[in-house]
Amino acid sequence: MPSPRLALTRTYLAPSADEAPGGGELPGVADVSPAREVRGEETHYDTADLALAAAGASVRRQTGDAPRGWVLELPGRGPRTHQVRHALGRAVRTAPAALQRLTWAAARGRTLGPVLQLTADATQRDLLDADGAVVARLTTRRVQARPLVPEDSATQAWAEWQAEVVDGRRDLLDAITAAWEERGAEESDRTEQLRTVLDGQEEPEDGGGAGLDDRSAGALVLGQLAHDVSRLLAQDPLARIDAPGAVHALRGASRRLTGVLRSFAPLFSDEPREALLGELEWLTGVLSAARDAEALTERLLADLDEEATGHVAGSGLGDPAAVAESVRALMGERHGAAQAEVVAALDSGRYRALVASLEAFVADPPLTREASRSARKTLLPLAADAHRAVKNTQRDVDPDGDDSDVSAGDPAADPLVRLRRAAEDARAAAGALVPLRGDDVEEYADALKELTAVLVEHEETVAARAVLEELVPTAGEGAFVLGRVHALEEVRSAVARHDLDGAWDGANRKKLRKWMS
Repeated sequence: MPSPRLALTRTYLAPSADEAPGGGELPGVADVSPAREVRGEETHYDTADLALAAAGASVRRQTGDAPRGWVLELPGRGPRTHQVRHALGRAVRTAPAALQRLTWAAARGRTLGPVLQLTADATQRDLLDADGAVVARLTTRRVQARPLVPEDSATQAWAEWQAEVVDGRRDLLDAITAAWEERGAEESDRTEQLRTVLDGQEEPEDGGGAGLDDRSAGALVLGQLAHDVSRLLAQDPLARIDAPGAVHALRGASRRLTGVLRSFAPLFSDEPREALLGELEWLTGVLSAARDAEALTERLLADLDEEATGHVAGSGLGDPAAVAESVRALMGERHGAAQAEVVAALDSGRYRALVASLEAFVADPPLTREASRSARKTLLPLAADAHRAVKNTQRDVDPDGDDSDVSAGDPAADPLVRLRRAAEDARAAAGALVPLRGDDVEEYADALKELTAVLVEHEETVAARAVLEELVPTAGEGAFVLGRVHALEEVRSAVARHDLDGAWDGANRKKLRKWMS
């Protein structure tokens, strides 16, 4: 699998073909390298209807003076993009199979063929710190782009400035682009720019709603389902390359879909809804293993980093750094295996059938008569039912219980896990009702978020202690360090249990639930 690269860049349409201004009073910049000329050539690949461009992604074959090879670029947060590079090879008619797999969510298995030829004569300068290290690169491009279909398409030209910073220097990027904006440059959406060259595509009509009145319960809930399906598909390629936070976000979309379908069950026929729930629970389970391994690794390494503070070498009390390496090795293996399971699941026919079923459910929903009724009269009582389910589950929690048997057997049998899942369902239901009840619903959802955070904290303390106990037999002197961290996690567990009552009281306030009536 190609390895991803995180780039922090911004591209601007330049007010002129002059070199991009830089240097001066920029933070951390001591010098500017001499300018160098670079010629880049790239062919963009997409489906016939430009599905990748519509999703904000691009696949291109780069030649010329720039780094040669295939590049997949996926949108990240803000100015960040995720780039996956692949060797150039001999293929020119279609994109490599590895990149086509990563773009399945947008292309749905359709072949990616050449759609656009682009050449750029560029001038590059590096911004250097006091030690001569590169902290940013400024590029001025004079671009010519020509659609490949039809063959007699006209060429379009423009100039652009691009800034790429090193080591996440957001402050430097902001300073550079602020200076450019003062000169009249406007930030460019490169994907939109290329779609303009290709004459764009008409936006697909919204097939959801099945002719429902916009004020109906079904229309409101289907809108939320469509939104969450879109979020799930947007995270699909990022989860495949294990981009930071992507598996977590993909799991969140799957859980929200589950919560909405559970909470608003009376709006839909039972059989298709239950079938979707079963498959979403399967997907959530696969994603949870990878996300939990990632979160647990971060947690334990942070604990051990605290232990390393003030550690005296040769004290015979164990070396936190050595223990951290053991944790990193064990959890790295688990995370790698779990991530491989995620990729296998996303490549599977079962997942593709789930996506097709989700889209069909939204486009042609199996509605009951309840769906056509007033959103206020139908959905608010269902939201109250979802809260009541949280309340009933909370009553099963033993305030004096301990964690001795929590990790044994089926985690779903643990009342705290069931409480967390019920709270997530209620929060998903509330999220769908924000257009109906606004800020009042958001305040309630925030309180449920705090309750869920306490429950997640408790679950992580249990999982962390299980890993620490597993490492003890081979830890030698490090067992002392493991014991100290284990004790710390026991304290955190007790704190989470103590905080649980307050978090529940906060979410259960009558004033916070007045919007349900």
